[in-house]
Amino acid sequence: MKNKAHDINNYIFNKEDVFVLDTNIWLFLFPAPSSSQHSRTKRYSAAFKNMQATKVKIIVNSLILSEYLNRYCRIEFDALYKGTYSNFKKFRQSADYQSVGERAAAYAKSILKFCDKKDDDFSVIDVNQILDNFEAGVVDFTDGVIADCCLRHNWKLITDDGDFTTGGIDVITTNQKLITSCQ
Repeated sequence: MKNKAHDINNYIFNKEDVFVLDTNIWLFLFPAPSSSQHSRTKRYSAAFKNMQATKVKIIVNSLILSEYLNRYCRIEFDALYKGTYSNFKKFRQSADYQSVGERAAAYAKSILKFCDKKDDDFSVIDVNQILDNFEAGVVDFTDGVIADCCLRHNWKLITDDGDFTTGGIDVITTNQKLITSCQ
């Protein structure tokens, strides 16, 4: 089932709704220093301020936080340390990693202050369907889990991921490709 996509620039946040911010949104809001600035950052930041003013509920789970931390550190590794260390694991075990890990963890703690922590309901999600969709190239596994949670709990997903076209959920985005794909 296709998702229903809404343009975040015109979206009216309702205090009764519950939102999940995808990893890519957290990376816009709390970026790694070496991350390139995106024109979308201002739009998602404005929407986040609007969400705070409206006092909407924001959900985070361990999958999203884990992806955030890993992606943040990999952005820094790729930009600054790839030539110094033969692989990411060597970097993670180095003294250079400490400041990167500290900043990423500090941001993760900030993210947690804005969110309610929820389980990903792995014991009740339709893992076989998600794996079938993964195998067919329809979804990334984590995206499938997030979409399943959103569908079952009637949560709305804020994402910039252009692949989030299926799952039967409401998606709020600035990604025009995603909006067009969901029509």
